[in-house]
Amino acid sequence: MQEKYSLTMRILHWLIGLMLLVMIGVGWYMASLPMESEIKYEIYPVHKSFGITVLGLVIIRIIVRLLSKNPPLPAGLATWEKWLTKITHFLFYVLMIAIPIVGYLSSDYQGFEVEWFGVPIPSLVADNEDTAHLMHEFHEVLAYSLLLLIILHLAGTIKHRWFDKGSDTDVLRRML
Repeated sequence: MQEKYSLTMRILHWLIGLMLLVMIGVGWYMASLPMESEIKYEIYPVHKSFGITVLGLVIIRIIVRLLSKNPPLPAGLATWEKWLTKITHFLFYVLMIAIPIVGYLSSDYQGFEVEWFGVPIPSLVADNEDTAHLMHEFHEVLAYSLLLLIILHLAGTIKHRWFDKGSDTDVLRRML
């Protein structure tokens, strides 16, 4: 029986996870800067480029996940823990897709050009300041929701790795 995710899934997991944490930190930093700050507008294009990259990696991850044989959840998990795991993973994918799309729409509705490392991304919507504001707020709420999900994910991993009795609940070894 397969005990670990494929090497591709493990690399994508850690790469996307690291990128998301950096993106959240950079997002907080950008938001804390005054509007007249020059560095704020130097960071935005990098943040957007990495957001688009995360979206691409998540799409690849979904395809790989669907085409791969994934290890079963540890037998020692309670039924509620198995359900919580499935719901958490589903919400991770929803948020990792929604956040960059909503971020793009926020910029596009504001009339700002979005580029992926210097390559222009076509504008899809007409400028609309009200909708831009709504998308910006939604992007922020989704990012905070993702951060809460990451904390839940880490807490569950720590619980199963170090606090549960026996090794039949350890989920971390599947991603190492």
